[in-house]
This record gives sequence, structure tokens and C-alpha cells, in this order.
Amino acid sequence: MSEATVQEEPDIDLGNVDDERLKEQLRKVIEFDGFLSAGASIGVFMLNHACAILGCQLEDDLFVTAETTKCLPDAATALANCTIGNKRLRIADYGKMALSMTKRDDPNGIRIILDPKKTIKNPVIHAWYLNEREVAHREVMAEILKAGRDLLSFVYVRVAIPQKVNKGVVLCVECGEPFIPEKSEEKCKYCFGDRYYAVR
Repeated sequence: MSEATVQEEPDIDLGNVDDERLKEQLRKVIEFDGFLSAGASIGVFMLNHACAILGCQLEDDLFVTAETTKCLPDAATALANCTIGNKRLRIADYGKMALSMTKRDDPNGIRIILDPKKTIKNPVIHAWYLNEREVAHREVMAEILKAGRDLLSFVYVRVAIPQKVNKGVVLCVECGEPFIPEKSEEKCKYCFGDRYYAVR
């Protein structure tokens, strides 16, 4: 799975998509991202498949865990309003084209994966998925839109759903900035040395 192996062509012809609901969902993803990536389109099929199995709608209160940071989570945000901010989207970056979905407060759900045992039947998608060669974006998208759910496999899972906790805010004893401690820390992560920036 690598978007780097796809030659970007942002204008994908949705004229061959017969399902009007699917076409509208793909348009929403395009509106959200600015183009339709292979990963996000697979995410659309995964979300629809999960809803069909769980007996829910994308408009319901859902909880999604995406196993990659690349494109797939965008489908959950664009279609199901699952975001990191509303705590209905979690990223467990395993580098896999997979996601788990449950109804908001129910830990029982499913995990869906783009299955290499199924993609092998489609050389274009398989080559893109396993990063075997450069594949034209238009070519892989046409194949994904044609194959859809046939590329996916799922298992039933129990998902640890984060519980809403009213966390207190404390002032860091070192820098004086307010932060939300994970346990009972008195120093913020930055002052403990977990730094993504350096003051100049």
C-alpha cells in the first residue's frame, strides 16, 4: 500500500459508477480532500460494508479506528463525521489498509482489511497495494471502483472505546503552561523531553 506509487490524476470519471449513493459519497470525499485517492475510495467501500454488516448508517454515532494515516481515515471524516477532535476517530498507525468500526458506545464491531488474497485476482490493484510498480492513478481507481467490496475481508472484533473522562487542567511546574495530565504528572510532556519543536 503506497500512494507514492500512484501517478496523481485528480480528475476521476465517476460516470461509470451506477450507484447514485456511492457516487455522492465519492463526491463528498473529493470535496473534503480536493481529489479522490485510491486509499480514500477503499475507505468508502469499507465504511459501507461495515454499516451493512453492523446494521447501521454512516449518519449514526460511529467509532472508527484506522490502521494507517494515509487517506483511509479521510473517508471516515468526510462521510461519518468521525474526527480526532470529537474522539470518534482513532489512528492506530500499523501501516495497514484496514479499519475497525463500532457503534459509538458498543465495543462489538468489525475489522475490515483490503485483502491481498483478493487483490491478487486484480493485477493493477495488487501492484498498487504491494507497491510492486508504478500504477497510473486513473487505472487503479477504475479497477477499485469496479471491484468495490469484493476486495475486502472482515472479522468480528471487540474494540476498546475511549471513555469520556473529565480531566482536570494543571499548570506545569516547569514552564507554567496549562496542560491535561494523563495520570498525575506535574510536568507537561514538553518539559519531560517529548518535544516536536525547539524554541529558537
